[in-house]
Amino acid sequence: MLIKLTNYGSNRPTLVNLDKAESVYQVYDRTQKRMSTKICFNGNNSFINVEEDLQTIMKLQQESMEGEFQDTEWITPTIEERIENSYQEHRNHRPRMERSYNQYDENRY
Repeated sequence: MLIKLTNYGSNRPTLVNLDKAESVYQVYDRTQKRMSTKICFNGNNSFINVEEDLQTIMKLQQESMEGEFQDTEWITPTIEERIENSYQEHRNHRPRMERSYNQYDENRY
């Protein structure tokens, strides 16, 4: 069963298949000083951190099992937001300084 959750850190919606989940528990993020929920999947040591707490995930799972479908309206950034994000990424980018490995220095002799 697929449910829509919010990816921790990026705040983007993501689909999670709870049928493949091995364990679900809350963890504390020391850098942001808040809780997130870690969902570990069986088989191949993969996991995802989401914003929703355990009670919300259990409620969504129960509603899905009862046949109530979750709102799947995706929030997509507008073209202006995408341009602004791209501008900010390029603005923060610093090119590497190239080193000169020329062994012959004209000023040396």
